Amino acid sequence: MATPAGRARLERAALERAFWIWTFAAIVVVGAWLGALLAVDGRSRALVAVGGGVAALAISLAIGAAAYFAECARGFRDRLARMEGEGDRLERRLQELLDGPLPALIGRLHDGAAPDETLAGPQRDHVLGRLVHMVADGVATSERGAAQARAELASLEEQVARLADSTLPLLIERIRGDRASAASVLAEIPAPSHAALDRLLRELADGLGTGERTRAAAMAACASAAARIQAQTTRMLAQLRELEDQYSEDEVFGDLLDLDHHVSQMGRLADSIALLSGGRSGRRWTKPIVMESVIRGAMGRIASYQRVQYHSTTTVAVAGFAAEGVMHALGELMDNAANFSPHGTAVHVYAEEEDAGVVVTIEDSGLGMRQRERERAERLVSEAADLSSLPGTRLGLAVVGRLAGKHGLKVSFRPSSRGGVGVVVLIPRQLITQPLDTAPAGTLAESLRSAPREDSSHAREPAMATAGAPSQGGSDGKLHLPKRRRGATLSGTVQEQAAPAPRPRDPGARFAAFRESASGRHRTTGGSGEHDTTSTQEHDQ
Repeated sequence: MATPAGRARLERAALERAFWIWTFAAIVVVGAWLGALLAVDGRSRALVAVGGGVAALAISLAIGAAAYFAECARGFRDRLARMEGEGDRLERRLQELLDGPLPALIGRLHDGAAPDETLAGPQRDHVLGRLVHMVADGVATSERGAAQARAELASLEEQVARLADSTLPLLIERIRGDRASAASVLAEIPAPSHAALDRLLRELADGLGTGERTRAAAMAACASAAARIQAQTTRMLAQLRELEDQYSEDEVFGDLLDLDHHVSQMGRLADSIALLSGGRSGRRWTKPIVMESVIRGAMGRIASYQRVQYHSTTTVAVAGFAAEGVMHALGELMDNAANFSPHGTAVHVYAEEEDAGVVVTIEDSGLGMRQRERERAERLVSEAADLSSLPGTRLGLAVVGRLAGKHGLKVSFRPSSRGGVGVVVLIPRQLITQPLDTAPAGTLAESLRSAPREDSSHAREPAMATAGAPSQGGSDGKLHLPKRRRGATLSGTVQEQAAPAPRPRDPGARFAAFRESASGRHRTTGGSGEHDTTSTQEHDQ
């Protein structure tokens, strides 16, 4: 592009050249005009003088102007040619710069070299040199900004990682586990240097503290409500026992037993809610309870107890401090097996003694479990969950998991040979003992009588499948429930003893059978002789 100085020089040169051409043309034209003026006569000389002068002036001016513009055009053409040459040369230099030096320059700047060191070499072209300097300065500035951004990002990532790996777990543990306030925990842990992370941490701590207080209040309310339900259930069962003692009619007594059973199930639900809320169950024993009584007590706490068939080969007892927890856990598992199997099928319970303890197996004939469901069930029975961390609305397996963690029970699931699910419960050896010899044949009644009244059971266990069967008269003239052999199923015993021809129904015998069955008294044979097992009702009475 032409500069103003170059344009002025070009115009001045064209003007000088046009002036000389105009001067020469003017001399020639004036000479011709004078010659014409001398050649004409006197009459036409004035006309020739005026017309010839004007024509000579116009011709000379036209020649001068043409010479001026021609000279300007020639100058512009020359300059344009030079500019085209310069453009071609500049294009070649730019191409050479883009192909080699400029990428190398940018690469060195990316590697951390200083711009002055990178541009130390001489530049053959001033314009290209300035361009390279501008590019180098821009790249260096961008590199400095990028390096600063990378450093800030690395620092932010480090703080976020520390926040996720150590700060937040410590915050949650201190607020949820130690019940510390959010302000005290924030004063203990280092605050992030990034303002946004510090604000996030404080918001999380405040929200977690508020949520934990709300959760604790809800859990305390649930535990308190469960305790009140337990107390009401205990009073209801005591009143039911008084009514059972007063009324001996078959219909009334049967209705009272049925009501007793339903209240006992309500008590089990209250115990479950209390356990998951951080409370305690309403029963505690001070003396060992034989294994058969523990399992029968668990059977009596479920709605479908008549479908349960019990097979036992052990005569050991469960320590009193753990008997209630074992009974409750087995009851939840039996109830689960009965609920998830067809109503017409039986739930089989096996108890046998091993070196590691007593193994109780509960098998049903349901549809079984898929792998994912089995993993979820095993996770529930292996974790001490509470009401705030339940994955669903069912409480049974969560209660089993809490009791298993408390007493060291081991619960596992496997496919059953009957087509459903088999649950294996290992009661560890430290919970197993022998029945007391000081009591008459180790009766459960004595164990229950020794327990404090305010911690007694909600209910006596309901009548088993033999409750309505008339008992056989003994040699002493008293009425007892049918006996069964050790290891035989209850239903099998009933079928064997029901084989004789039916006798006339005796209201007194029927009342005695219901009474003894409702109070959990089962005559068993084994060891040194016969012994009775009774439920918690005799203690409460």
